[in-house]
Amino acid sequence: MRSGFRKKWDDLDLKIESAYRKYSYRKKAKLRLKRMNGGMNVDKEYERIILPYWKKYNYKPAKYWYQIFCDADKKVDPRYIPDDLYYGEMIPYFSNSQFRRFGEDKCYHDVWFPDVTRPETICKNIAGVYYDADMKPITFEQAVELASSYKQESLIKPSIDSGEGRLIKFFTPASATKKRIEKSFREIGANFIMQAAVKQHPTLAKLNPSSLNTIRVVSFFFEGKVHILSCILRVGAPNSKVDNVGAGGFACPVLDDGQLKAKAVNRKAQWVTENSTGVKFADIKIPEFDKVIETVRFAHKRLAHFKLIGWDMTVDTQSQPVLIEFNTCPGANQVSCGPTFGDLTDRVLDEFFNKRTLAKAQN
Repeated sequence: MRSGFRKKWDDLDLKIESAYRKYSYRKKAKLRLKRMNGGMNVDKEYERIILPYWKKYNYKPAKYWYQIFCDADKKVDPRYIPDDLYYGEMIPYFSNSQFRRFGEDKCYHDVWFPDVTRPETICKNIAGVYYDADMKPITFEQAVELASSYKQESLIKPSIDSGEGRLIKFFTPASATKKRIEKSFREIGANFIMQAAVKQHPTLAKLNPSSLNTIRVVSFFFEGKVHILSCILRVGAPNSKVDNVGAGGFACPVLDDGQLKAKAVNRKAQWVTENSTGVKFADIKIPEFDKVIETVRFAHKRLAHFKLIGWDMTVDTQSQPVLIEFNTCPGANQVSCGPTFGDLTDRVLDEFFNKRTLAKAQN
């Protein structure tokens, strides 16, 4: 348990971050609404359905969230969670933000999940200390030798805060010269990992072979059980090495059996039925999807500090689910998958607004 001073200091830090997140997501929503020409008109439903639903929680959500969320299928559902509430208050309640960066550190994936298939580690750097794949400290020169002598495609990326492909570099055996490896290590400084590039299953490669296409699974550890809230397949743009929508890719919702929905969304918020090379999303079913979900359920139970996690998974050429990374502040995925908590919404809101059984979970 933290001291009284430590807790007050941490609470102040969280309040500042919460205020910034609320401001940031409200600003993003208003910009998005402009691009949507105002979104769906929900004037009547806001008074008749949405406000009465939230009244029992003594909360009044802004109308513009529903103009955005309900626009895709033109159906009003009061269970949509406003982003300012989700990111500013609910995630900090359900997940310990103080542990976030350490919990997500990819250099510790082998510690948390030794029995889960992960990309092969070549070497890594934790807080300035180099390690080999067996977690033995090594010198800078030994790390360079390991990286430059690797005989397959490899990559280097930050082990913390590497979202949307930030600072990732790829190497072929020919391009992984000692000089280039040394330069890359010095540029990134500390807290990074060098891994083998994953060879993805042909079904996933069919959508775009240049990027590692990943399945974002959002899970929720709630009432002693891991629930799967949403699944999206992220597909990169042609010739892109990363799969994020912001770089020209697509995000397609996944049904419970691994079948992709008919339409995916691109960075212009347009819903399309096929990718840039003409592959129809409706023709794709993710291989071994039940194993992917089973792996997520298994892994999440070890990370009780984080009740909400977004897992980036893929399936390799051996049909094995592979854990790429996870995010303890996952996107709500409401525009593409509907209300974040689905049928759990009433119980989740009752916990958050009324019961507060997790009030001492971060003491």
